[in-house]
Amino acid sequence: MFKQILLGGTALMGVAAMTLPVQAGSVGSKDAMSVTLGGELRFNVGFADQDVSAGRGRGYALNVDESEVKIGAKNTADNGLTYGISIELNAGAADNSAADEAFAFIDSDWGRVEMGDQDDASDRMAVHAFNVLVGRAGADGDPADYINFGNRGISAQGFDSTSDDTKLTYFSPRLGGFQVGISLTPDSGVNSGTAGLLDTDNDGDFENVFGLGANWKGTFEDVSILLGVVGEFGDSETATGADTEGEIESLGIGANVTFAGFGFGAFYADLAEKGLSQAQRTAGRDAGSYYDLGVSYKTGPWGVSLGYFSSTVSNGAGIADSDVEIISLDAAYDVAPGWELTGALHVGEAENMNGTAVPVKNDGTALIFTNIFKF
Repeated sequence: MFKQILLGGTALMGVAAMTLPVQAGSVGSKDAMSVTLGGELRFNVGFADQDVSAGRGRGYALNVDESEVKIGAKNTADNGLTYGISIELNAGAADNSAADEAFAFIDSDWGRVEMGDQDDASDRMAVHAFNVLVGRAGADGDPADYINFGNRGISAQGFDSTSDDTKLTYFSPRLGGFQVGISLTPDSGVNSGTAGLLDTDNDGDFENVFGLGANWKGTFEDVSILLGVVGEFGDSETATGADTEGEIESLGIGANVTFAGFGFGAFYADLAEKGLSQAQRTAGRDAGSYYDLGVSYKTGPWGVSLGYFSSTVSNGAGIADSDVEIISLDAAYDVAPGWELTGALHVGEAENMNGTAVPVKNDGTALIFTNIFKF
């Protein structure tokens, strides 16, 4: 089944890559694009108290959580196709990379094609519970920056095996509420430049990664519903070139419902045996699964929400599972145009946090205040 999906995806992406540039005959004209400039800066003040605090600083921190400049440019060709680029530049003093995302796009009645360094379709089409939450969105708001969840527990959400690695992506038009998307990433360790032409297939990355997504959006009177299913599939690369590590076979399903200021969300993901060695898989280990739930209420400039996140990773060989639970209470207030103030209280628990024969447990609480500035 997976092979059929991969072959069908390959054919679809090939058609999109070959046909759309031909249709965009006037794209090469010398007409200037319309340019937009934007950006975001987030400043955190955080406090944490936990049982396992080694290596977690002094219990409080000041942090520029995000700082980036966004540049967009687009135009419309004589034949009606819209085309352009999107570039996000990291602007934090400690950023080691100048660029975050950089891709070109072509929009038409047949859908949208994106070419370059951007998250894949599965990551962007997943209907997470945190979509309905306010402020920094519960467990998605980086409580793991403050609470130590160990090296085996899952505390982050998303289908991001290829992150912003170079890829080709297609999104269909939304018809009858339905939309599908597919991405192809040749190598999970390559973005921009010529590295992809020279990269070997035995360096431990993932290759030929397909990100798939489908969702449906509908409204019944005052009730809005969004349902989605996503999958990510790819081959592993090992140091010897042998395909012996766990392949990417991740699946996720979620739903959001909003009504009269209230929001409800749920999401479940299974990461199967992604990246695990043959020995680890034989011993009964897995890459884990997780789910999250959320409820929120928004009125005017205010919003409050409650989120719950839970994950389980099997360690096999008679070793206790590694479990993570996070309960998050978020509040947000729009202070002024382009300025939002948020607060989040996270209560987290990690069981057998490092997957050891003698389990280590950590209970922690984090309180994070964030000023979010956007322009």
